[in-house]
Amino acid sequence: MFDHGFDPGYVFRHPVFLVTFIIAIPSWIIAFASQAAAEAKYSSGDGRTPVVNTLWFGIWIQLAVIIHLL
Repeated sequence: MFDHGFDPGYVFRHPVFLVTFIIAIPSWIIAFASQAAAEAKYSSGDGRTPVVNTLWFGIWIQLAVIIHLL
């Protein structure tokens, strides 16, 4: 009777959603590259443990939310 599926056309027809995704995707790429650069440049005291430990989790969660909303 009712189709509860998500129509991706809503994103493209509604300008606020479209602008949000246009900003979100490059922002995620910048955040990912910056975190990778920080990990490569800075090291912990012993030189083996990552500097940005749990921040990677936030980056991947952010990507999952962006993909899920598309």
